[in-house]
Amino acid sequence: MSEPKILDYNKNEVRERLLRALNGATKDWTSADLARATGLPLAQINSEMPAISDEYRSRLKVSEKGDVLYSFPQGLKSRYRGFGPSMRRLWRTVSRGAVAVGKTLFKVWILVTLFGYFFLFIALALVALFGSVVLQQGGGSRDRGGDRRGGGLGGLWLTTNLFDSMIRLWFYGELFKSSDARYRDSYARRERHPLHKAVFSHVFGDGDPNADWNTVLKKAFVAFVQTHKGVITLPEFMAISGLSPEEAQDRITQFLVEFEGSPEVSEKGALYFFFPSLLAKASEVSSSAASTFPLKKLKRFSSNNAKMDRSFRWVNIVNLLFGSYYLVNAINVGTNVIIQTSQGIALKGGWTFLYSSTIYLMSQIGVSQPAVMTAWVLGVMPLAFSVLFFGIPLVRSWRLKRENEVLKRENMRKVLYSAVLASPLGFDHRAVDLPSEEVRPSAPEAVQEEVRHLAAWSSGEISAEGTWTFKDVEFIQGEAEQVRASIREADYAPQKTVFDTDAKV
Repeated sequence: MSEPKILDYNKNEVRERLLRALNGATKDWTSADLARATGLPLAQINSEMPAISDEYRSRLKVSEKGDVLYSFPQGLKSRYRGFGPSMRRLWRTVSRGAVAVGKTLFKVWILVTLFGYFFLFIALALVALFGSVVLQQGGGSRDRGGDRRGGGLGGLWLTTNLFDSMIRLWFYGELFKSSDARYRDSYARRERHPLHKAVFSHVFGDGDPNADWNTVLKKAFVAFVQTHKGVITLPEFMAISGLSPEEAQDRITQFLVEFEGSPEVSEKGALYFFFPSLLAKASEVSSSAASTFPLKKLKRFSSNNAKMDRSFRWVNIVNLLFGSYYLVNAINVGTNVIIQTSQGIALKGGWTFLYSSTIYLMSQIGVSQPAVMTAWVLGVMPLAFSVLFFGIPLVRSWRLKRENEVLKRENMRKVLYSAVLASPLGFDHRAVDLPSEEVRPSAPEAVQEEVRHLAAWSSGEISAEGTWTFKDVEFIQGEAEQVRASIREADYAPQKTVFDTDAKV
């Protein structure tokens, strides 16, 4: 019986044998240690250890002789398998679904409540206004000629215009433009922003502008590797990703698995990562794609213009004022809205007239406890809604500033690390240019903090003049350039085509 091929093996069986060995007492493991403990060929060990390192959060170290050592300071706890990870995935799925449904219902409720109460309050105010006009005229306006907007045709005119205003707000987000003006503006602004989308944007924002960041980072990573002969160092990956040294090491172990790479050591002991499979490219990579490190986008409060957001706040202020008015009068006045005058009975006037007319209207339509109904429906509910409508954007705005500061610092690290790579032996953090808001954190000491963090990781030193020396970075980059110089890309490029499904037989 012939011996099985070295690379023709059962991956699950090899990984189980490696995991059993890694459960031993040894803290650090080399490939040779694992070969002794498992009897597995080095080719199989070197092929499977990147996947194990990713799943169990391995820490990679390099010995003085250049050997790669694997250690697992957090133990062999898988982040992909087992009861804990499965329950976390289930909880994330259920919670995302519940949040999506709840947010949709909440958005609908906000939209209906915001403008429903607004138009209800305006309508009640107009009813009270025209009712007072009728009372002042002794109820005879409908028998007179001239303007009849106080009732009859005037009521029809008022209702029609109120309905038209609702349609304009819903579909166009504005009140005062005529149909001709809107038609002319359609050529200047093709995309309308319907009211419901504008309200959602004001309250909840427009989602994460960096939702596809993982894909963007991978594209930039592959482009860099393909233009640097399949070799990348950890400082270079930090400059591309903007991740801190600890985060970058964790992420690149995932990329080793996804893009079939392996950690390698130069003759003098510098650690680098080699991705030979990415060199099998049939087309050239543009220089801009290889040299441009993408930045994360800052989050905006909403996609509305400032005028529209202010309009929503004013609508809510109207609801807040009316709700407060009705609640205060429901508590202080109750149902005592009828007074005796020399001409007979009448509704209380002045400050309480709107409330009195509303109570009277409710009593006429059969509401048994109009004061209680008014207190809850026109007082408590719109007040509670107004607090939410102001509170959610306020809290979101506060969180937005914090999140944008995190994004700015991450973007700043890309600029900072790139500058260190360009001049590792004479880096001056005071000369670093942060040209745009996306890379400029609010804290003035942010640059110094990140430089000190990088220096602690790579044994950097500062001179009396204030310039930094990163000898470890300079050493790693120098070794990586020598490795690149020794690689012939033609050895990895696709060879001459020997079969084509479109070729004629």
